[in-house]
Amino acid sequence: MANLTNQNNSLKLFTSLNIRVRDILSETIQFLQTKFKQSRSVFTAASPFGQLLIVVENLSQLIFYYIEDSITELNINEASRVSSIYSLATLAGHNPSRAIGATGQIRIARKPGITAPASKVILNNLFRVRCENSGLTYAIELTQEEVRLALTGTESNSIFNIRQGQIESQTFTAKGIAFESFQMGAPNNFYIDNFIVNVYVNGEKWTKYESLLDMPRGAKCFIAKTGITNGLDIYFGNGSFGKIPTTGSTIVVEYLNTDGSAGNVKVDNNSQVVFSFVDTGFSPIGEEIIMSDYFTIVTISAPNFGVDPEDPNLTRLIAPKASKSFALVNLDNYEVLLQKIQMFSTIKVFLDKDSTGNILDSRMINLFLVPDVTQMFKNGTDYFNLPITNFKLTDFQKNELMKYIEKSGTKMISTDLKILDPVITRYIINLSIIAFDDVSQDIIKSDIADALGKYFIKLKRHDRVPKSDLITVVEAVNGVDSVSINILSELNELNQITSPSADTLLGLDDFNDIIIGLDQFPVIRGGWTDSQGNTYAEGLSDAALGALNISIKAQVVRKNIGIV
Repeated sequence: MANLTNQNNSLKLFTSLNIRVRDILSETIQFLQTKFKQSRSVFTAASPFGQLLIVVENLSQLIFYYIEDSITELNINEASRVSSIYSLATLAGHNPSRAIGATGQIRIARKPGITAPASKVILNNLFRVRCENSGLTYAIELTQEEVRLALTGTESNSIFNIRQGQIESQTFTAKGIAFESFQMGAPNNFYIDNFIVNVYVNGEKWTKYESLLDMPRGAKCFIAKTGITNGLDIYFGNGSFGKIPTTGSTIVVEYLNTDGSAGNVKVDNNSQVVFSFVDTGFSPIGEEIIMSDYFTIVTISAPNFGVDPEDPNLTRLIAPKASKSFALVNLDNYEVLLQKIQMFSTIKVFLDKDSTGNILDSRMINLFLVPDVTQMFKNGTDYFNLPITNFKLTDFQKNELMKYIEKSGTKMISTDLKILDPVITRYIINLSIIAFDDVSQDIIKSDIADALGKYFIKLKRHDRVPKSDLITVVEAVNGVDSVSINILSELNELNQITSPSADTLLGLDDFNDIIIGLDQFPVIRGGWTDSQGNTYAEGLSDAALGALNISIKAQVVRKNIGIV
């Protein structure tokens, strides 16, 4: 028995458990030296046997890398590739959102005093125009296959919705089997628009449904889902749920390839957005008509609400709690849906309540949304000079948002939605600073204004703005040694004027924190007078009191403390 044990030990290649390939290579060489009584020089890279060992080492590294990568990409919390995260979420029942093309509104106006070659011009659905600001192409969305514009008479204006992207299509042949599916391989993968997908079977347009169980028996319909591997997947029914395309049928899948958030045009005034015609129109007898000769384009709403594919980090969070029936049942479902848009700095979803917090109507769902101004308006906008109206959605944006919600899931019949405009509450911030003497005072003030502006633009708190947060932001500015902050509330100051003996604080608490009501949104703005008779300018002002007032009380020498 002892001889058998000694024999087994002599045949061991590895004497320890190693996870590094180079350690395994070293032990292999030691084993060969001992076994064949050879010097180490025989196994160097200069010898044939050493070359073989190096090749085996490199192959082993690739094998271990492949094993490690395979295991890692099977865990949604550790996967690094977007396609892996999306595919794991899809298998779990979540449908990751693809990109959404930016949408806007234009008016096509006829030029006056132009002799027309025909009475009308015909524009087909998805007629293309180009935005000179972004350099991208946008398609006109029609509710029918074509529209006719008058070239004569009194009618001279037509309003259209546009969506950014290029129309592409792929053709397949049906095999006539149940649950037949087709994959749209596309270079941009998840930049196929989340909603604009049309399927034609032998030239007939079929209807899109969100779930297999929603498809009527024998109906001409399909399901479009974000691809398990990439791109877009199209699924047909089995006869009981949806119709099976007959064998040999030609299936054309038409989709919008969009640029996502790149299609958003950030301007302060819609008149700054310029469009030009890409496609030509047609007369009733089929003659081409150059649109720019007879029409101009006026921008009503700048393109916005363009969204990139779903953030993989967000997918990791929401995939486990996604509704498998794609239904918008509770408040969490709506909040997750709105987070996907990536266009809001503040999202609150709640039921109708009275002042004591009691629910008035469980069927009315309120959406409190504050746009992320960095996403919707031009870059470099100063927070303190930004119009307050920019923190509210326009009627067009609300309408597009409601369309997005309707398309994204099954809303409960018994519920209704209401988009609330935030009640803007105004505050003043007074700062007293002790600064270091090696930084210019003007630079310190400018950096403080910039830091506080960024904080309030990205404000995520729904209940309060702690004064300690603002102190932390200011202390992080280079040149600031010490800071004292005092916050004034317009509501509280007006209450002090009308009721001097009142003890109740409005908009603030005893810690001088900003208190945010359920439908309120705080902004740092002047334009009002406090209880002491001090008048504050709307934005920042060097000559008078403004929304942010910075006083440098003293300057101290910055001391470098070293080790002696």
